[in-house]
Amino acid sequence: MAAVTAFSAALEARLLGRAAEGPRVDGEDLITEVPAGPRRRRSKRVLVVAVIAVLAVIDVAVAVLREPAWAIALPLLQLFASAGVFMALALGRGLYEALRLPRHGITVMAELDHYTDRTKVYRYVDQDGGLHFHRESTGGQQLELSYDPRNPSRASARQSLYGQAMMALMAVVGLGMACGGLGITGYQLVIALRG
Repeated sequence: MAAVTAFSAALEARLLGRAAEGPRVDGEDLITEVPAGPRRRRSKRVLVVAVIAVLAVIDVAVAVLREPAWAIALPLLQLFASAGVFMALALGRGLYEALRLPRHGITVMAELDHYTDRTKVYRYVDQDGGLHFHRESTGGQQLELSYDPRNPSRASARQSLYGQAMMALMAVVGLGMACGGLGITGYQLVIALRG
Protein backbone atom coordinates (compact mmCIF):
# COMPACT_ATOMS: atom_id res chain seq x y z
CA MET A 1 0.00 0.00 0.00
CA ALA A 2 2.87 2.34 0.80
CA ALA A 3 4.44 1.71 -2.64
CA VAL A 4 1.17 2.52 -4.43
CA THR A 5 0.77 5.73 -2.43
CA ALA A 6 4.35 6.77 -3.19
CA PHE A 7 3.92 6.02 -6.89
CA SER A 8 0.67 8.03 -7.06
CA ALA A 9 2.26 10.98 -5.26
CA ALA A 10 5.28 10.97 -7.60
CA LEU A 11 3.07 10.75 -10.67
CA GLU A 12 0.82 13.59 -9.51
CA ALA A 13 3.81 15.78 -8.74
CA ARG A 14 5.25 15.15 -12.18
CA LEU A 15 1.92 15.83 -13.92
CA LEU A 16 1.32 19.03 -11.95
CA GLY A 17 4.85 20.16 -12.77
CA ARG A 18 4.19 19.61 -16.45
CA ALA A 19 0.87 21.43 -16.35
CA ALA A 20 2.62 24.44 -14.80
CA GLU A 21 5.22 24.49 -17.61
CA GLY A 22 2.77 25.72 -20.25
CA PRO A 23 -0.80 25.78 -21.49
CA ARG A 24 -2.43 22.60 -22.60
CA VAL A 25 -2.68 22.18 -26.33
CA ASP A 26 -5.99 21.08 -27.78
CA GLY A 27 -5.41 18.07 -30.03
CA GLU A 28 -8.04 19.25 -32.50
CA ASP A 29 -5.80 22.15 -33.55
CA LEU A 30 -3.10 19.68 -34.58
CA ILE A 31 -5.31 17.93 -37.16
CA THR A 32 -5.12 19.02 -40.77
CA GLU A 33 -7.94 18.02 -43.12
CA VAL A 34 -7.14 17.51 -46.78
CA PRO A 35 -10.14 17.02 -49.06
CA ALA A 36 -9.74 13.85 -51.10
CA GLY A 37 -11.99 15.01 -53.91
CA PRO A 38 -13.83 12.66 -56.23
CA ARG A 39 -11.79 9.92 -57.86
CA ARG A 40 -11.57 10.35 -61.58
CA ARG A 41 -12.75 7.30 -63.44
CA ARG A 42 -12.11 6.73 -67.07
CA SER A 43 -15.15 6.89 -69.20
CA LYS A 44 -16.63 3.56 -70.22
CA ARG A 45 -17.49 5.04 -73.58
CA VAL A 46 -13.83 5.65 -74.36
CA LEU A 47 -13.04 2.03 -73.52
CA VAL A 48 -15.92 0.70 -75.64
CA VAL A 49 -14.96 2.88 -78.61
CA ALA A 50 -11.32 1.79 -78.32
CA VAL A 51 -12.28 -1.91 -78.22
CA ILE A 52 -14.61 -1.53 -81.22
CA ALA A 53 -11.88 0.28 -83.16
CA VAL A 54 -9.30 -2.43 -82.42
CA LEU A 55 -11.73 -5.20 -83.40
CA ALA A 56 -12.65 -3.38 -86.62
CA VAL A 57 -8.97 -3.09 -87.56
CA ILE A 58 -8.52 -6.82 -86.87
CA ASP A 59 -11.60 -7.66 -88.97
CA VAL A 60 -10.39 -5.61 -91.91
CA ALA A 61 -6.87 -7.04 -91.65
CA VAL A 62 -8.13 -10.65 -91.61
CA ALA A 63 -10.55 -9.98 -94.50
CA VAL A 64 -7.84 -8.36 -96.63
CA LEU A 65 -4.99 -10.73 -95.78
CA ARG A 66 -6.89 -14.00 -95.61
CA GLU A 67 -10.41 -14.25 -96.96
CA PRO A 68 -13.19 -11.65 -97.45
CA ALA A 69 -15.80 -13.94 -95.85
CA TRP A 70 -14.21 -13.28 -92.45
CA ALA A 71 -15.39 -9.67 -92.73
CA ILE A 72 -18.87 -11.00 -91.87
CA ALA A 73 -17.98 -13.98 -89.68
CA LEU A 74 -15.60 -12.22 -87.29
CA PRO A 75 -17.99 -9.40 -86.28
CA LEU A 76 -20.65 -12.03 -85.53
CA LEU A 77 -18.17 -13.93 -83.34
CA GLN A 78 -17.24 -10.69 -81.65
CA LEU A 79 -20.90 -9.91 -80.90
CA PHE A 80 -21.13 -13.40 -79.39
CA ALA A 81 -18.03 -12.62 -77.31
CA SER A 82 -19.50 -9.25 -76.25
CA ALA A 83 -22.64 -10.97 -74.98
CA GLY A 84 -20.39 -13.32 -73.02
CA VAL A 85 -18.42 -10.41 -71.53
CA PHE A 86 -21.67 -8.75 -70.48
CA MET A 87 -22.96 -11.97 -68.89
CA ALA A 88 -19.69 -12.64 -67.07
CA LEU A 89 -19.39 -9.10 -65.73
CA ALA A 90 -23.02 -8.60 -64.73
CA LEU A 91 -23.51 -12.00 -63.12
CA GLY A 92 -20.01 -12.04 -61.64
CA ARG A 93 -20.57 -8.66 -60.00
CA GLY A 94 -24.01 -9.75 -58.76
CA LEU A 95 -22.54 -12.93 -57.29
CA TYR A 96 -19.68 -10.99 -55.69
CA GLU A 97 -22.11 -8.57 -54.06
CA ALA A 98 -24.44 -11.39 -52.98
CA LEU A 99 -21.53 -13.06 -51.19
CA ARG A 100 -19.74 -9.98 -49.86
CA LEU A 101 -22.46 -7.57 -48.75
CA PRO A 102 -24.24 -9.83 -46.21
CA ARG A 103 -20.89 -10.28 -44.42
CA HIS A 104 -19.37 -6.82 -44.76
CA GLY A 105 -22.35 -4.56 -45.42
CA ILE A 106 -25.30 -3.34 -43.40
CA THR A 107 -28.46 -5.44 -43.51
CA VAL A 108 -31.87 -3.74 -43.45
CA MET A 109 -35.47 -4.67 -44.14
CA ALA A 110 -36.62 -2.88 -47.29
CA GLU A 111 -40.29 -2.06 -47.82
CA LEU A 112 -42.13 -2.59 -51.10
CA ASP A 113 -42.55 0.85 -52.67
CA HIS A 114 -44.16 0.12 -56.06
CA TYR A 115 -44.27 -2.23 -59.01
CA THR A 116 -42.92 -1.71 -62.49
CA ASP A 117 -43.95 -3.78 -65.48
CA ARG A 118 -41.18 -6.32 -64.75
CA THR A 119 -39.96 -5.95 -61.17
CA LYS A 120 -40.78 -4.76 -57.70
CA VAL A 121 -39.07 -1.66 -56.36
CA TYR A 122 -38.13 -1.65 -52.68
CA ARG A 123 -37.13 1.39 -50.62
CA TYR A 124 -34.67 1.42 -47.74
CA VAL A 125 -32.95 4.00 -45.59
CA ASP A 126 -29.20 3.97 -45.01
CA GLN A 127 -27.50 4.70 -41.69
CA ASP A 128 -27.26 8.42 -42.53
CA GLY A 129 -30.99 8.69 -43.30
CA GLY A 130 -30.65 8.67 -47.10
CA LEU A 131 -33.47 7.04 -49.07
CA HIS A 132 -32.51 4.44 -51.69
CA PHE A 133 -34.38 2.12 -54.05
CA HIS A 134 -33.59 -1.43 -55.15
CA ARG A 135 -35.21 -3.45 -57.96
CA GLU A 136 -35.82 -7.12 -57.30
CA SER A 137 -38.16 -9.58 -58.99
CA THR A 138 -38.58 -11.75 -55.89
CA GLY A 139 -39.85 -10.87 -52.45
CA GLY A 140 -43.03 -9.88 -50.68
CA GLN A 141 -43.97 -6.72 -48.78
CA GLN A 142 -40.53 -6.70 -47.14
CA LEU A 143 -37.15 -7.81 -48.43
CA GLU A 144 -33.92 -8.30 -46.53
CA LEU A 145 -31.20 -6.27 -48.27
CA SER A 146 -27.55 -5.75 -47.48
CA TYR A 147 -25.94 -2.54 -48.71
CA ASP A 148 -22.40 -1.24 -48.91
CA PRO A 149 -21.88 1.45 -46.22
CA ARG A 150 -19.41 3.30 -48.49
CA ASN A 151 -21.90 3.31 -51.38
CA PRO A 152 -25.40 2.79 -49.93
CA SER A 153 -27.07 2.69 -53.36
CA ARG A 154 -25.31 -0.67 -54.04
CA ALA A 155 -27.44 -3.32 -52.40
CA SER A 156 -28.07 -7.02 -52.77
CA ALA A 157 -30.93 -9.23 -51.67
CA ARG A 158 -30.10 -12.43 -49.85
CA GLN A 159 -29.60 -15.18 -52.42
CA SER A 160 -30.27 -18.87 -51.91
CA LEU A 161 -27.49 -21.38 -52.51
CA TYR A 162 -29.27 -22.46 -55.70
CA GLY A 163 -29.44 -18.86 -56.92
CA GLN A 164 -25.75 -18.36 -56.20
CA ALA A 165 -24.85 -21.57 -58.03
CA MET A 166 -26.91 -20.53 -61.08
CA MET A 167 -25.28 -17.07 -61.13
CA ALA A 168 -21.82 -18.68 -60.95
CA LEU A 169 -22.66 -21.16 -63.71
CA MET A 170 -24.00 -18.48 -66.05
CA ALA A 171 -20.98 -16.23 -65.33
CA VAL A 172 -18.69 -19.13 -66.31
CA VAL A 173 -20.75 -19.71 -69.48
CA GLY A 174 -20.41 -16.01 -70.32
CA LEU A 175 -16.67 -16.19 -69.69
CA GLY A 176 -16.46 -19.17 -72.02
CA MET A 177 -18.38 -17.31 -74.73
CA ALA A 178 -16.05 -14.32 -74.38
CA CYS A 179 -12.89 -16.41 -74.45
CA GLY A 180 -14.15 -18.47 -77.42
CA GLY A 181 -15.10 -15.47 -79.55
CA LEU A 182 -11.95 -13.53 -78.76
CA GLY A 183 -9.79 -16.64 -79.10
CA ILE A 184 -11.07 -17.35 -82.62
CA THR A 185 -10.56 -13.68 -83.51
CA GLY A 186 -6.96 -13.81 -82.30
CA TYR A 187 -6.33 -17.14 -84.04
CA GLN A 188 -7.63 -15.81 -87.36
CA LEU A 189 -5.45 -12.69 -87.01
CA VAL A 190 -2.33 -14.83 -86.38
CA ILE A 191 -3.10 -17.03 -89.41
CA ALA A 192 -3.72 -13.96 -91.59
CA LEU A 193 -0.46 -12.30 -90.50
CA ARG A 194 1.55 -15.46 -91.16
CA GLY A 195 0.27 -15.42 -94.70
